[in-house]
Amino acid sequence: MAKDTNAPVFPNAQIVVPEAELAWWTDESVFTKLPTERHGLAKRVQSTLGKWENVKRIGDGGEIAPGIVAVSAFGHTPGHTTYVVGSGKGQLIVLADITNIPALFARNPGWHVAFDADPVQAEASRRRMFDRAIADQAVITGYHYGMPGAGRIEKDGSGYAFVPVA
Repeated sequence: MAKDTNAPVFPNAQIVVPEAELAWWTDESVFTKLPTERHGLAKRVQSTLGKWENVKRIGDGGEIAPGIVAVSAFGHTPGHTTYVVGSGKGQLIVLADITNIPALFARNPGWHVAFDADPVQAEASRRRMFDRAIADQAVITGYHYGMPGAGRIEKDGSGYAFVPVA
């Protein structure tokens, strides 16, 4: 959206948004749950995404496009969502913000960070998605991963280990 007008920058693009995330941000009571300095963002979301016709809401298990499935992983945000690309042994799981720094949060999955909306729920989602990645032998990536930016996750004592792709 344009900074000054909130007009769509790409008006013909379809925007796919997790249903629970959009519901949280467009609920009028959100202002009672946010600090004042975050009210501007909520107002922008409510005046745009909640009203634009090119917004597609996706729920847990919904297919965004062929071979790309949304998986709810609430906690970092109220509607935080990860994405599984592919199937079987050929999966890439995009963990979004479950592990901002894999070397830290894989090894210490119980660590809670200040920017998680619900730290306990974020930890549960982190552990569940790590266990799924192990079971499915999937490659993982996340929004803030450094290079090489993808790898596998392995169980390591009470935590996990991130093994970058070679």
